[in-house]
Amino acid sequence: MEDFYRTVGRLGSTALSVDRPLLQVENVRLLERFYHWQNRNLNDSSLPAAGTLYMTPTHLIFVNPVEKRESWILLGHIGTVDRASIIPSGCPLVVRCKTFLSVTFLIAKDRDCHEVYAALLRLSQPSVYEELYCFSHNPGDEAFDKTSGWNMFDLQTEYHRQGVPNQNWSLSKLNQNYEICDSYPHNLYVPSVASQKILLGSAGFRSRGRLPVLTYLHPKTKAAICRSSQPLSGFKARCEEDEQMLVCILKATPSSKTVYIVDTRPKINAMANRATGKGYETEQNYVGMKVHFFTIENIHVMRGSLGKLGEVCDLKAGVEDLNVPSHSIFLDGLQNTSWLKHIRAILEASVFVADKICEGSSVLVHCSDGWDRTSQTCALACLLLDPYYRTLHGFMALIEKDWLAFGHKFSERAGHLRPFQTASGNSPALTPSSAVNAVVSDFAKEQSPVFLQFLDCVWQLLVQKPHLFQFNERFLLTLHDHLHSCQFGTFIGNNEKERKEMRLSEQTYSLWEFMKRRLTEYVNPLYDTDKSRQTPVMQPDLSPQNIRLWVMMYNRFEEGIHPREPLSTSLQVLKDHSTAMDDHVVLLERRIQLLKEVYKQNALRAVATPTFDMNGIGTRGSFESNESVPELTKAPVIVDSVAVDWKATRDVAFCVCSTPFSQFSIKYHCWRCGDVVCRRCTENHAALEGLFSKKPVPVCQQCNDSIRSTNKKKAVVIQKIQSGQPYA
Repeated sequence: MEDFYRTVGRLGSTALSVDRPLLQVENVRLLERFYHWQNRNLNDSSLPAAGTLYMTPTHLIFVNPVEKRESWILLGHIGTVDRASIIPSGCPLVVRCKTFLSVTFLIAKDRDCHEVYAALLRLSQPSVYEELYCFSHNPGDEAFDKTSGWNMFDLQTEYHRQGVPNQNWSLSKLNQNYEICDSYPHNLYVPSVASQKILLGSAGFRSRGRLPVLTYLHPKTKAAICRSSQPLSGFKARCEEDEQMLVCILKATPSSKTVYIVDTRPKINAMANRATGKGYETEQNYVGMKVHFFTIENIHVMRGSLGKLGEVCDLKAGVEDLNVPSHSIFLDGLQNTSWLKHIRAILEASVFVADKICEGSSVLVHCSDGWDRTSQTCALACLLLDPYYRTLHGFMALIEKDWLAFGHKFSERAGHLRPFQTASGNSPALTPSSAVNAVVSDFAKEQSPVFLQFLDCVWQLLVQKPHLFQFNERFLLTLHDHLHSCQFGTFIGNNEKERKEMRLSEQTYSLWEFMKRRLTEYVNPLYDTDKSRQTPVMQPDLSPQNIRLWVMMYNRFEEGIHPREPLSTSLQVLKDHSTAMDDHVVLLERRIQLLKEVYKQNALRAVATPTFDMNGIGTRGSFESNESVPELTKAPVIVDSVAVDWKATRDVAFCVCSTPFSQFSIKYHCWRCGDVVCRRCTENHAALEGLFSKKPVPVCQQCNDSIRSTNKKKAVVIQKIQSGQPYA
């Protein structure tokens, strides 16, 4: 997200040399919000400075020569592109991104505007997977291998961590070739007492073949969270094998007398599905089961809710001079979106599941097809129940298990691809706008913010109990951004089978490896390992006043509403500085202690062997070097080897390399000089003489060069000493 702003000096070495620009348009102006300008009499003096707009195969780049700044927009992030009515100052092109960035380019010529518009429609949503950014992405780091990260998580390893297989749960190989269910993983864990006939019969009676299987086993109560899709019950249909399957789940839970069936849909929606031959379980047919319905709406309602939320967050009505919405207008609009109501409904279902598991009862969770609301509820319940999933590594494993392995349709829900062609056979970018809108509207029916809502729910929990989470808000934002960026292959495809067929692990880079290399950016400074272990089950407060709008997500690019320095960033700086000082103090204490020992040894030696001057008068003994004393006692304390004072980050606008800091940029410190630098300038790590641990720590480029130069000189001196040569 901080890559939206870059210095002009980097353009020549990145965009124009690596990605040859497909388009270059001069005399373009970047407006933050078009509607802020559209009703005004615009002239050159009232408009921002004109610049150049470049389009590469992966990015849209605007260069502002006056402010010496580049604005980068990843094409995969672009959600909609609209051409507004022509005004005297030019042709407005409004670009709205899936990351909630909204900008307007005022292009002088209508022909150029149409060319950019058509190119954006074509490139922002390719028609085939092979045209996505991940298949051509090159991180430029030789150490970043394509195979890295893909083997970081293994589904069987995660189940082994849970204690599965065991006498009650076993591994089934029936789906090895995805014959039973092509949207499930190839390894399924099912009750040991379930026969092959029961498994096949249950799969045939469940939508898309998604039979009930295990996703989480509680280590203490041995209660299980299972997941499936809705039964094909219609109005009267029954399936003996499916009913027996739930009895098998009950038998696999010795402490449970019943299995709770959590249908995440509103009951009226489940009843309506009966007319299409689907439906829900009834307690009359499923003996010993209890059915609970929740009010998590379908993907279409959620998509509409997000659209309304975007309009509210873009609201600029009210006091015209201040260009801000009035308090009542904003709150009324937010309530009408029902977004927070939906977030609370998802959390309520998850808390219910977690409570039943703690009581020792197993739970079967499903919605319609079992890959949207089911993934949300199961993953959040696991997050509440297991402290491991609240760590950085554990949360990645949770996404791999409940989202990727169990077939959440990431590419369809995120809109990675566009329709192949319109009814007339033309590319959408070349057809009239009405035809394009019809095709895109039909295609967009499968898009929905399912994963975004999951991240929003996790953020709600993180805000309430920050000491229980190892990761921070930036971690969640990064996951959301790379869901849409298509820069890595992790979220490409709709299920495990598709990803294997596309050979993503061979042809693309893994997001997990990318994030693993930047884990320090995602660490929550408030995380308390001991408290997290002592609080195995989270108990969130779901009262309405505790469900908040995630401002850093939905208003991330609004200037003036965020603090200049986020609290988490300030805390991390203090934590790093304290770590550096503690390490330095240990070294100083060790030096003092050893020097005391040397002084004592030499004092005793001086008393025992007095020396005499030329007149024969006795004098005190002199201190002599002791070759057995560790080198630590001989080396002088290097005062400038560690920065005692770190420069304050609040008013620093530029890095030492001239890179401007935006409100999203992470400001780092060089541990040697204490200066504030950007991420690129702290890629170097070196062991400092002033730190006892001798662990490599972040240093700026200038300090890194100085350390290398000093080390080279030391190496030359040592080599001369070893060879008996003079080194002075």
